[in-house]
Amino acid sequence: MLDTSLQPACISAEESQMLAGMNTKEVFGWVMGKLAEDDELLTVAVADYGRRLNLDRFRELRSDGYIQCGIAEQNLIEVASACANEGFHVFAPCYATFVTSRTLDQIRVNLGMMKSPVVLVGVAAGCESAATGPSHMAVEDIAITRTIPGLSVFNSCDNAQLAATLMELAKHPRPAYVRMTLCDGVNLHPNGYVFDASGVEKLFESACAADTANVGSVAAIKAAIPEVATTGTESTPLPKRVIVLATGAITSRVVEAAQRVAGQVDATSEQVAAVKASLEVYGVSSIKPLDASLTEICQHSDVIITVEEHSVLGGFGSAVVEQVSASGACPQVIRVGMPDRYLEADVHHNILARAGLSVEDLQEVLLANC
Repeated sequence: MLDTSLQPACISAEESQMLAGMNTKEVFGWVMGKLAEDDELLTVAVADYGRRLNLDRFRELRSDGYIQCGIAEQNLIEVASACANEGFHVFAPCYATFVTSRTLDQIRVNLGMMKSPVVLVGVAAGCESAATGPSHMAVEDIAITRTIPGLSVFNSCDNAQLAATLMELAKHPRPAYVRMTLCDGVNLHPNGYVFDASGVEKLFESACAADTANVGSVAAIKAAIPEVATTGTESTPLPKRVIVLATGAITSRVVEAAQRVAGQVDATSEQVAAVKASLEVYGVSSIKPLDASLTEICQHSDVIITVEEHSVLGGFGSAVVEQVSASGACPQVIRVGMPDRYLEADVHHNILARAGLSVEDLQEVLLANC
């Protein structure tokens, strides 16, 4: 029987290393095969995409739990919802752009209004399928799904986190959308990963970040004690507190860029000298709901930078702005993501570079705000 205890799903260090060598589709299949060993209710409904999802082990154990709906995504949602309403633990993987855009009415009614506990899995989200053109790039899916009442939205930062999220949703089914972005070779959790419902994890901080966090923002300190930044006749500026919030596989690029800026990787002495800020990078895998801890993290910052492989409109950055502004904290927020236009077909890394999401581009953004 499937373990439905309150113990969160976990991935060992060995599994994390193994998963880092897989693509996200292979990770999905590995998780389904592992879960099928104990979950007699596990069901995977696909829209013609099953052969690419590494589901051999799952189909061997749960042959009657595999449902092929053909290229009919709207029907996929109806079938998956019907099964979930009967008590099955249903995952519905499909191209992210099709499972969120073509099926919006079915998602609203079945997962939103009827609360059918289906886990939608957005395959090749972001620009992973950029070579096939803008029709297959899912850069609006977060904006679409986070507006559905009761629908949780996840965007894992690496494959270990993705696997644990899928396992957790099998244990505790609910309406959800899991976004899978290209994580090949990335391992942000070499010591393993335990599912954290907050979805917020500090991945990097510069040497002075802890001290800055303890005293609050520069603006707040100067407002309270104007002379605090003056020594004799010379002004000694306090370090700015820069918070970077990243979601999805792009997070590893953000961490690398932050390391460079902080002088730990490939930074010139001039760049190091130019950094007059404490810098913290957080990976955020739960986009909806956003955990309250983000407000606490951001409230004493001077600059917040959000990074996502998604449109800058309506996505993760917009969600952060909404939450922070509602709390009364009003630091500057810089949203980095895909531009408000469709890009022509290209390979994945070229698309990211054209969108300003290469490591070098991200490094420049951080340097400009530190």
